[in-house]
Amino acid sequence: MKIVIHMGLHKTGSTSFQNFLSLNKLVLMDAGILYPNIDNNEESHWIIPNQIILENWTYLENYFKEIILIANKNNLKTIFISSEDISILLTESYRVNKFENLITRLGIAEIEWVCVLRNQWDYFNSLYAEMSKHKVCLNYASAGEEIINFGQISMGNDRFRYRFAFDYDYFIDKFLGETKGSFSAISYESFISNKFIGKELINTYIDSDKKTKFWLSNLIKSEKINSRPDADTIEIDYLANFLGISMTNEIFENNQNSFVPIIQNRHGMIDLVSKDLNNRFLERFPIVSNFL
Repeated sequence: MKIVIHMGLHKTGSTSFQNFLSLNKLVLMDAGILYPNIDNNEESHWIIPNQIILENWTYLENYFKEIILIANKNNLKTIFISSEDISILLTESYRVNKFENLITRLGIAEIEWVCVLRNQWDYFNSLYAEMSKHKVCLNYASAGEEIINFGQISMGNDRFRYRFAFDYDYFIDKFLGETKGSFSAISYESFISNKFIGKELINTYIDSDKKTKFWLSNLIKSEKINSRPDADTIEIDYLANFLGISMTNEIFENNQNSFVPIIQNRHGMIDLVSKDLNNRFLERFPIVSNFL
């Protein structure tokens, strides 16, 4: 039995891809792929990397025992796992070996890791927008400097720590030194190029005699979600994160005289440094990755 692990990156269409997989679980089973349920029927398997970081191997063993049993009962050759949070294993690849040993012992014969890579400058700007939703405090210029200097960035809120790789080849090389499975990378542009985000990736694992039937099925559903907020909303959210409040329309309207100049100042600082940061990103990351 094979397990395919789609590990993000963040902001590469992962949420829409997982929504597609979740909406089409039954059709995928008919095509030979198990996209398994997880706690609270989440679309993403984010709980898996969360439990790997916590080293909760008992939870992981019980979970994979259950889904391997389901796959065997339904004569399915491929288990497909997807979570952008699994990309934490690029920066913490020392955890990979223990995880792989566990699922191999349970009966997984093949492990394939798949990663979608995005141009680092675009990735940075999209990630900056996204993290405003997660009670994180970020300064645009300082965040960019950290990425340029260290090839990664880390941050946190009251519940989670985040680490994001930007020097892809450095971290992939480290990852390859730990994994016993195979690894492949896909460009962001090709991943989102189809009506169905990730179509070419999932198509690789559909039973060959069932591909035509699968894609012609009237049961297939797809919808794109998690679009980027506008620039004002991003900075309003960062302000709320800094103040430790939940921003409502009423709070904002009652404090416009204080809030608006702060937001305008943050926009001004971004405009001031963005051109220089962009040029330095191009120098630091002249190509996206040699693995593409």
